Amino acid sequence: MRLGLRLVFLATLAALVLPGRAAAATETLVLETSPITVTAFEVARGVRLAPSPQVDGYVVGMTAEVVDVLGNPVPMQDVMFAKVGEPDYTCSGIEDYSGNASSLRAQRFYAEGEEHFALSLPEGYGYPNRASDTWGLLYMLMNHHPHTMVVQIRYTVRYVTREPLTAVKPVWLDVKNCRADPVFSVAGTGKPGATVSRTTDFQLPESGRFVAAGGHLHGGGVSLDVSDTSCGSLFTSYPTWGLVFPRPVLHEPGPLHMTGFADPVGMRAGDTLRLSATYDNSRPHVRVMGIMILYLAPGPSSSCAAYTSTAPAPSTAERVKVELLKNPTGPLRRNIRGTWVGDYAFGAQRVSLRRGATFTWHFRGGVDHDVTLASGPAGFASPSMRSGTFTHRFTRPGTYRLFCSLHPARMTQLVMVR
Repeated sequence: MRLGLRLVFLATLAALVLPGRAAAATETLVLETSPITVTAFEVARGVRLAPSPQVDGYVVGMTAEVVDVLGNPVPMQDVMFAKVGEPDYTCSGIEDYSGNASSLRAQRFYAEGEEHFALSLPEGYGYPNRASDTWGLLYMLMNHHPHTMVVQIRYTVRYVTREPLTAVKPVWLDVKNCRADPVFSVAGTGKPGATVSRTTDFQLPESGRFVAAGGHLHGGGVSLDVSDTSCGSLFTSYPTWGLVFPRPVLHEPGPLHMTGFADPVGMRAGDTLRLSATYDNSRPHVRVMGIMILYLAPGPSSSCAAYTSTAPAPSTAERVKVELLKNPTGPLRRNIRGTWVGDYAFGAQRVSLRRGATFTWHFRGGVDHDVTLASGPAGFASPSMRSGTFTHRFTRPGTYRLFCSLHPARMTQLVMVR
C-alpha cells in the first residue's frame, strides 16, 4: 500500500529565544499521532493536534514517516509540519481545503514528502520550542490499495535542552502560499524540452543567514530556485527520480530526493526573496506544488553574493500514465454546457464537445470533490470543493480522461473534444 501524505502540517506556540541552562542534553524523541483511517483507493484529509516535546528546548533535527498499526513504515508522498498559535513568517492565515480563510495562526516549520527531507540544523542552531507549546497536524493521505488502512504519522525529533542555541526562524516559500492545498497545474502543451515557471516574492523584514533548506516538487518538476532579486540566485534545488511505485498509478510520482546546500547564505533586510518553481511543459502535470522551507538565523549580513548551486548528474523520471480505475458509464451527452459533481459521481460521465467549448461543473453535496485530468491533451484541475462551480475551455481536440483525485475509484468522467 502507498499512502501519499499530501500535507502534514505541524504548528506551535513558541518564543524564539529560550533561556539557557547548564548540563545540556540531546534527546531523540519518537512521537506518533492518533490513528487515521484511510478508505480504499481514496484520500483522507483533516486537522488534529499532535504530541510534542514536554520540556523547553530546541528542535535540531526531524524526520517523519507513515506507519501501519504494527508500526511498519508505509511509503508516503508528502508531509508538512508547523506551530499552532504562533504567526507564520510569510503568511498571516491559512485557507482551509474549501478555500475559506482561517483565523487560526500556524507557523509552518517542517515538511517531508517523497523526497525524504530530513531536517538537520548546523551545530549551535536550533528551532525553539516550549513545553507548553501546542503542535497540530494538517494531513492528506492517499491509500493505493483496495482495502481500508489504519495508519499513524510517526516523527522523530532530535531535541536539545538546557543549552542556549542560536534560534532559527522557519521561512516558508510557496508559489501558492497560504492554502491548505497549494496546487496548480501545468498544461503540458509545449514542445519537447519546454518548461514553465511559477514564482512568488517575499520581502525579507530582517537581515540574517539561511543555514538549512528543504525543497518540494511533484512529478514533472525541473528545479526550485531561491534568489535575491538584488544579486541573483542564492540556491537551486534539483530533483532525482526513482522507479514508479506503487501501482496502480493514481498520480504522477514525485522525486525521491531534492538537493540541499552546505554553506550559509546571507541576505539583507528589505531585499526581495524570490522562489521559482520550474516544471516540464512538454506534457501535462496536474495538482503540482512548488515549496521551499528555509531556516533563517537573524543577524547582520551586509553581503549580497550569489551562491552557485551545482546540478547533480541528470536523473530522468519514468513516464507514467494515470489510469482510470472505473470506466465512465451512461449515455453519451453531446454539446451540453455542464453537469453536476456530487457524492460520489459525475452527473454526466460521457460527454462529447466541439473544440473551443466551455464546460462547467456544479459542485454539490457534503464531501469535497475535484475535477482532475488523469490523461489527455492538456492538463487542468479544479480546486477541491463541495459547493460552487468550476469552468474550463477545451481548446485542444482529443480524449480527456478525468477523475476526482480524492475518490479516483468511484468518480470518473470522459470528455471527447472533436
